[in-house]
Amino acid sequence: MYLEHFQLQQKPFSLTPDRDMFYLGDAQQKALNTLAIALQQGEGFIKISGEVGTGKTTLCRKLIAMLGESYHVAHINNSFVNPCEFKLLLAHELGVALNHDVPSYRILLHIQKQLVHLARQNKKVVLIIDEAQAMPRDTLEALRLISNLETGKRKLIQIILLGQPELDELLARQDMRQLNQRIAYQAELKAMDKVDAMSYLATRVKIAGGHEDLFTEKAKSLLFRFSLGNPRILNILADKALMCAFAKGAKQVSKAEVEAAAADSKAAIGTKERSLPNWALAACLAAAIIIPGGLGLWM
Repeated sequence: MYLEHFQLQQKPFSLTPDRDMFYLGDAQQKALNTLAIALQQGEGFIKISGEVGTGKTTLCRKLIAMLGESYHVAHINNSFVNPCEFKLLLAHELGVALNHDVPSYRILLHIQKQLVHLARQNKKVVLIIDEAQAMPRDTLEALRLISNLETGKRKLIQIILLGQPELDELLARQDMRQLNQRIAYQAELKAMDKVDAMSYLATRVKIAGGHEDLFTEKAKSLLFRFSLGNPRILNILADKALMCAFAKGAKQVSKAEVEAAAADSKAAIGTKERSLPNWALAACLAAAIIIPGGLGLWM
């Protein structure tokens, strides 16, 4: 919508996790270092936890892009499945095609056979499970048993769990102690402080080809205040603020556009604090129809 208006090559604040837009702040650097060390060691589970919107999936995609040809990555996004469905998903990720009516024990045999095959090709297998806090207890137990697969020298598969803080609560349960004890490395992604948030905004705008003054200083400070440093919320607010500025024909996002974006997104930002009524952003965007040529800009 607004790319040409702001002379951008791509959207700087898309909600879709984009490894090319990856911002390497302190927390992200620590998490990547943890992952790199853990994968070199080749043993134990790895846990990366963080609140919704703190960038776990983006971090995961960045990691996948960094891994060389010596790795085979299996990535499971839907973790809310039963043990048999989980094994079928893993088999598929490993390149094994199986029918849904195959008995569970035979699926495990096929998985083990494929893991041995990959090991003979000097491939290190990494299984990444997103939204791991949603995994049922029986599926987690199946995962633990799969982690036991090994040769005489090393594990056949290494497992990375990505999850919200509820994952920590789940693993802290008494009946989860066997799995919890196997987590050798862990890191936490937290909301950004103001310095990181300002750098995050500047980095994304620069990667998208925009000017460093796309947002005023007051607008950037307000974006941090409303988002509390959460990257996803920051993206939502910044994108809406850009749309509002575009609708007004402005070349720079000011405090007023951020306030309008926050008013429209109060559910997302989790606060009732707002300076404009709920209709503020809608009215702002509707102005595009009134601006001469505005309707054409939307096309």
